[in-house]
Amino acid sequence: MTKNITLVLFLTVFSACNLIGSSDKYTIEGTVKNFPTAKTVMIEKLGLKAITAVDSAVIGEKGDFKMEGVSEKGFYRMKLDEKTFWLFLLEPTKFNVQIDMTKSEDAFKITGSEENDEFQKAFKGLTVIQQELQMAQYTYMYMQQSGASQDSLSAIGAQLEVGAKKMENICKDGAKTAKSPLVAMFYVTNLPLQNYAKENLEILKRLEKEIPTSSYTKDFRATYTQYEEQMKAAAQGPVKQEPVTVGSLAPEIALNTPEGKTIALSSLRGKVVLIDFWASWCGPCRNEMPNVVQAYNKFKNKGFTVYSVSLDKDGEAWKKSIKALGMPWENQVSDLKFWNCEAAVRYGVNGIPATFLVDKQGTIIATNLRGAALESKLAEVLN
Repeated sequence: MTKNITLVLFLTVFSACNLIGSSDKYTIEGTVKNFPTAKTVMIEKLGLKAITAVDSAVIGEKGDFKMEGVSEKGFYRMKLDEKTFWLFLLEPTKFNVQIDMTKSEDAFKITGSEENDEFQKAFKGLTVIQQELQMAQYTYMYMQQSGASQDSLSAIGAQLEVGAKKMENICKDGAKTAKSPLVAMFYVTNLPLQNYAKENLEILKRLEKEIPTSSYTKDFRATYTQYEEQMKAAAQGPVKQEPVTVGSLAPEIALNTPEGKTIALSSLRGKVVLIDFWASWCGPCRNEMPNVVQAYNKFKNKGFTVYSVSLDKDGEAWKKSIKALGMPWENQVSDLKFWNCEAAVRYGVNGIPATFLVDKQGTIIATNLRGAALESKLAEVLN
């Protein structure tokens, strides 16, 4: 079964690669059935900054393959092509893999590690809930566009709230009860850091106690430290102006792109514009970005564009994230001043992602739209 799901394992993106000793070798043996176009099997490490190729093996005439090597214990994906891959937790042991593309639900089976078994159960559980939430979002958007009553829309909205709360509870409970510290990290990083700082700190302490040399531990520490700096900067920053409100004209923004070109918000007058405050280190921003990209691709030919304002302070991290997240619009700007970003201060932004939807005349018509709600509003305005 093709797995093309946005991965929400991590809150921010930083990476390092610590190879473990030669005695810590993994072995993966398996077979691939009913996928005639696949010639090789690849494994890639899901680091906190990038996906890194680790190993590959040619698939034999009978569909068999074997890989052996040394790589850090952590999250990986096994890939047959760019759209067909499965996640697993690699550790130094012997794995057996059975891939059969005729089985829609259980195309991928991997055995050999109790820790991976725990991760598979966690990942599949959250995937089911995410799919349910996505279906409810599509239903809401369809009903809204079809002119459904407010009572009907409210009922779907209530389902979404229940589903979101259910996912939060599963993640909180899973982070507490997971036997593996990495699985505990997987659960907690599916929760927004700003709302669950205490839970994140508890898992960080566990990582530092149980796997202190892991790159995941070091990067999670960097993430949490940056969050603390972010909160400190927000508390000590300049007094912010009153937040801009729906119905007011969007204040001018004129900042530079990574190439040094100044783009003014006013230059986009005549288009419907989503002003999107985000940052490469912001996990919720990265999780929401696929929805923004989808909306852009759907409505760009109808007079819609995105004006992304980054609160980064590291120019390289900013540029790499634009590419990694597939953000195709030209309007990528920043002053690299972190929470002291002049535009963020002017707009009263004290948490991200924060969005302002601006009509063709430059008036703010909505704020903080997410997922299906954004597409629904754009359909209303542009159609």
